[in-house]
Amino acid sequence: MGETYLGKLDYADPLYEILTSQVIADTKYPQFHVNRMSSGMVYKYTEENTRVAIIGKFYRLHDTKQERLLRKKGEFDNLARLRNYGFDTYPNYVVRPISREERIGLALTEEFIQGKDLDYYLKQAMFRFRVVPLIDNLSRLSSFLFALHSRTEDGNDVNLNALGSYFRKILQRLLSQRVLSDDQGKSFLKMMDKWLKRITYYGARNVIVHGDATPTNFIFTEKGDVVAIDLERMKNCDLVYDIGMICGELKHAFMWRTGNAFAAEPYIRHFLKSYTGHDAASKRAFKEITLRMPFYMALTELRIARNNYLSWDYRKRLAHEALECMKWGFKLA
Repeated sequence: MGETYLGKLDYADPLYEILTSQVIADTKYPQFHVNRMSSGMVYKYTEENTRVAIIGKFYRLHDTKQERLLRKKGEFDNLARLRNYGFDTYPNYVVRPISREERIGLALTEEFIQGKDLDYYLKQAMFRFRVVPLIDNLSRLSSFLFALHSRTEDGNDVNLNALGSYFRKILQRLLSQRVLSDDQGKSFLKMMDKWLKRITYYGARNVIVHGDATPTNFIFTEKGDVVAIDLERMKNCDLVYDIGMICGELKHAFMWRTGNAFAAEPYIRHFLKSYTGHDAASKRAFKEITLRMPFYMALTELRIARNNYLSWDYRKRLAHEALECMKWGFKLA
């Protein structure tokens, strides 16, 4: 993750008092060096003497998009909730939230975790042929997600209305961007209805999912721990939501950087085998997951296709791959 140095935190800044009283209380005259992280209103504050680093996430006080505002405000509670499920100890760990302050638009401060994200290992495998570290960390990630899903299953049915609404929301964005034609949009809606019925038929279990399981949202420490960050999109859903997103992100990472749509297949299969290997009925679990996964992989590819930093042709290709994935999935039985 890239960083831009901005200088020292002003003593008059309201955040200075918060960091001093709640984070670096034992340091007499703390000084905080500020770095803007590459994503949005996220900053790192590093105390000069102790080198303790804290992440601060902010939101705009007058954000007109209530859904986004509530999501950002809710991340503190999401982190605390998961830590109460036992994710407050290594090796499967959720970053520790420290404080929040709505009067200055501070969604939360949290500890900074030193390590490499999954995207780092993806690039190492692609460009430096370091395949083993990627495979090892995909195994660790599968263990984390299996623990998350197993501990939080509540026995209720998946809310298909919410899942369908999110799918339609992404489609509408792509239609407005003209990444999808009107005919393609209609095709996706028809396929979505069929897939939601299949998800119900094959017994989707309602669990807590990370909700934004992208390669940059999992940190791997030198000790072999997995640390989840960015839990603002956490929700209850089908466990395959997370699994399909990881697999969709793997496919995108290789296809975008190498041009090969099939280069990720060995890693996808390894990740699935590793995840289902934790289940006592691993063969049945593998089949149930693979029967539902094409829908979530397609959803992930459509999510990625919204991004303007990608080339127009590649965004169109992602959309095409998503539709083909949904069609191909119906051939599985």
